[in-house]
Amino acid sequence: MAPDPLRPKPFAKLEMIMARRRWAAIAVASGALLASSLCSPAYAGHDDSGFDPDNRNQAVKGFSLTAKGKSAMEWGKSQLERSVITTSWGGGDIEVHDYATRGVTWAGQTRCKDWNALFTSCDVLTIQFNTANSYDNWTWLVIGCHEFGHTGDLGHRSASNDTDNNSCMRSNTGSAYYKFDSHDISAIAAGT
Repeated sequence: MAPDPLRPKPFAKLEMIMARRRWAAIAVASGALLASSLCSPAYAGHDDSGFDPDNRNQAVKGFSLTAKGKSAMEWGKSQLERSVITTSWGGGDIEVHDYATRGVTWAGQTRCKDWNALFTSCDVLTIQFNTANSYDNWTWLVIGCHEFGHTGDLGHRSASNDTDNNSCMRSNTGSAYYKFDSHDISAIAAGT
């Protein structure tokens, strides 16, 4: 006797559940593979913890800066010039502001204002210097160098990977130097 095509198979529901699980596993694996292929590779030490600029030509513009904020911007820009990134004055790539932000511990911060379509690099970066605390001229240079380092895709360094204490990329301005060291410059070249 031939099987009745209208009668359900005894394991049809189980087979359907298993098929859905296989497709879900394939979808998850495909998504993970796609995500890993879009991530940029890690480079020297502390690179790829900042923001990857959209190109190696960056126009810098300050907005209503205090005198110390302006000197920090100028110093940070000059440090970025020591790397493979060329800077100019004008708008469009790195915007610099200073505000008094109370109740926080940071002296400066860098953010991406405008990501590119694939979220792989930043078209417009903003730097904010915090004027709520009183810093000496040396510390303003450190802060300027540090925040401009983030615009070159540098992350923070610690005593373990800055053993000669000559990088402005330490997370604490009190233990940081006022300029990029050769490791910082190499990391910018590798990551941009």
